[in-house]
Amino acid sequence: MPSHPLATALSAARLTRLPHVWTQADGPNDQMQAYRIQAETAALVGSRPIGWKTGFDPKGAPIAGPLLACDMRENGGIYYLAPGEEVIVEVEFAIRLARDLPRGQTFSVADILAATGEILVAIELVGTRYANFDHVPFAARLADNLNHAAFVPGEGRRDVSAVPRKGQTLRLIVDGACVAEHAAVHGDDEPLKAVAAFASQQPDTSEELRAGQFITTGSLNKIFRLSRAAQIVAEIEGLGRARLDLA
Repeated sequence: MPSHPLATALSAARLTRLPHVWTQADGPNDQMQAYRIQAETAALVGSRPIGWKTGFDPKGAPIAGPLLACDMRENGGIYYLAPGEEVIVEVEFAIRLARDLPRGQTFSVADILAATGEILVAIELVGTRYANFDHVPFAARLADNLNHAAFVPGEGRRDVSAVPRKGQTLRLIVDGACVAEHAAVHGDDEPLKAVAAFASQQPDTSEELRAGQFITTGSLNKIFRLSRAAQIVAEIEGLGRARLDLA
């Protein structure tokens, strides 16, 4: 079966680093089709999910976008900006699963913690493959891996139940200057809320959540944009740090 035209366009935008101009003809028609486009795009660029970013859609339903292997950077790695590209830098809690979370089961936050082998500080770069992002509907943004550009898993701890998920001091440091320092507080209060909700409602069009995969949980800091070369360091007190260089 041929790929959806939007999957073809998004994969071309990834490979050429040239953004796609979205039109209504691109779709997708709904979120289930958006998840199929995510999977088709991954196949077209020859990559695979090494994890997921979770959240809730505007109506409050759990959603996720894949973290593709080609978008992952090692701690201290480099992300090369495309000409004219701007990204949003997010400091996040991430987890690494120690066991599978099978589709068709209901999971609580306690279940997610029990299935977690490590909790980490992470950097996510939020970006887009669309030239006209402000005019793109939510389902098309979901199809573009929920606006995901890059993921950096940083330092972490394996005693996951002992790690506070609220209130530690967070620092975002850019080129040696601290641009944010405040208590780490997630917009959902509990960072794992969306993880548990999505794990309980995994769509048939996506891979199941597997042991070894990372799940990142959303920003702990205010919006911070960058469109130039820089060194980014994220710190969460008692957890560790992550670093990424933009070039």
